Formats: sequence, C-alpha cells, structure tokens
Amino acid sequence: MIAFLQQAVTGLTVGSLYAMVAAAVVLVYKSTHVVSLAHGQLVAFGALFFWLFMGGLGLPFWLSMAIAFILTALLGLLIERLALRPLIGQSLFAAFLMTFAVFITLEGVFVLYLKGQTRALPAFMPQGNLEMVGLSVPINQLMSFCASILLFALLSVFFKFTKVGLGMRATAEDHRLAQSTGISVRNIFSTIWVLSALVAAVAGIATANVMDVYYMLPYIGINGLIVAICGGLDSLLGALVMGLFLGVIENVGAAYLDPIVGGGVKDVAAYVVLLLVLLIRPYGLFGLVKIERI
Repeated sequence: MIAFLQQAVTGLTVGSLYAMVAAAVVLVYKSTHVVSLAHGQLVAFGALFFWLFMGGLGLPFWLSMAIAFILTALLGLLIERLALRPLIGQSLFAAFLMTFAVFITLEGVFVLYLKGQTRALPAFMPQGNLEMVGLSVPINQLMSFCASILLFALLSVFFKFTKVGLGMRATAEDHRLAQSTGISVRNIFSTIWVLSALVAAVAGIATANVMDVYYMLPYIGINGLIVAICGGLDSLLGALVMGLFLGVIENVGAAYLDPIVGGGVKDVAAYVVLLLVLLIRPYGLFGLVKIERI
C-alpha cells in the first residue's frame, strides 16, 4: 500500500505541471475559442530564458525570473499580433493550424539553440525530501505542486471578480456583442496571450526544475492540451483535476504495468485517457455543453 501511495503522490506532483500547461491553453480558449498548440513552445522558451539568465549569465534568481517572464510575455504577444490577429474573422480551424505552424517554427529555433544538449537549472528551491507517514516527497516538487494550486486559485478569482476577466468571458461568448458594450476585443486578445504566456513560463520553469531543459520539453504542451480537452476547454477546474488525474495514472500505470508489457505505459496513457473521456463526454468532464436551438 505504501508503494502505491508513493507512486500516486509522485504522480500528483507531475500532474500539477500538466495542469499548469493546460491552464494556459484554457485561458486562450476561454477568451478566443482558439485551441492552441503554441503554448508548448512558450513553456519551453520560458524555461530556456530562465536558464539563460540564471545559469548562463549568473544573474540573481528573482531578476532572472522577471526577465524570463517579460521575454515570454513578449513572445506570446508577438504570436498573437503577427500570427493570429490577421486571422480574426477566419475559421477557428485556420487559427488552430497557425498555432501548429508556430509550434513547428519555434521548435526549430529551440532545437537549434540546444544542439542536442541538456541544460540543467541551478538549484533555486530547497533540496532534499520531506518524509511523511512512510512517504518521501522531494521538496522542490512539493513546492511546484503548491504553486500550481495557488496559480489556479488566482486565475479563478481573476476571471470571476476582475473587470478584465469578466471582459474576457464576455468576449468568448460573442465578439460582436462584447464590442457593442465597449469592450476592445483586440486588446482582450492581446491581454489573454500575454497572461497565458506568463502562466506557460511558470509551468516551464517548474517543469525544467524537475526534468531539465532539453529538446523534448516543448512536447509537454501536448499533454497539457490533452488535459485541457479532457477537463473541458473552458474549465480551469477541469484542467486542474484532469492534470492531477493524468499524472497519477501515468505514474501508477508505469510502476505496475511496465514490468508486464515491457514499458511505454507513460507514453500512451494520456492518449488512452483522451479516447475514453471523449467517448463518454465529448465536451470534457467539466466542459459546458452548448445547446443550439434552430
């Protein structure tokens, strides 16, 4: 039983990273109805910028993090202005394909810079393990988990109680109606891409602290997208719950099924969960079902 709980707790810490990436995807969808693949690269570049200034140039932790946030936010703004704003009024599928094109383009830049090497972040969180009732939890992973919960709480408050958050929700429902009430839809689009890029940067730094900066880091965005779809593309709560759930499923499944099937459970677990969820709830477990009357 202790072994099972250990795997589950480790899965929760990994799942919190998926949840943060999914939160960035949900933020964009809630305001623009665009499903974004580009956030996998925002995650990767957020971590790369942080490593570049803290590990490469030796700048202090808080300064490196601030610069990484600013650069990632600017990258998100550039993606919105140069790639997605010209597609306003076009089909949502065209916007989705554009985010895929952005992902592939930035992947080339990311891989070209790394040249196949791995960049390890300097230790900026307390090291060691926390021992609880027979369980051992790395302190840095536990802090990432707590940061994820805090991030979701802040985002929920932002969308429910701030003027900008309410404007984003109104824009997601109907662009023209939002404009008629004095909301600048274009400014909302820019704001949400900057905000989601900041969330992706947090997720990237937290992930790289566990997994380092290496060429596969952008592909955590795929797991984040799967989590967002399974939870409901318009639900932050769904992103959190499904992220934690997927982390547990991957870790427990790999521990108990890999010896039987010869490995690879972690690689397919997300896609199996996606298939099962979409068969049962096409809108996601926490997504809103839209009913249109003719």
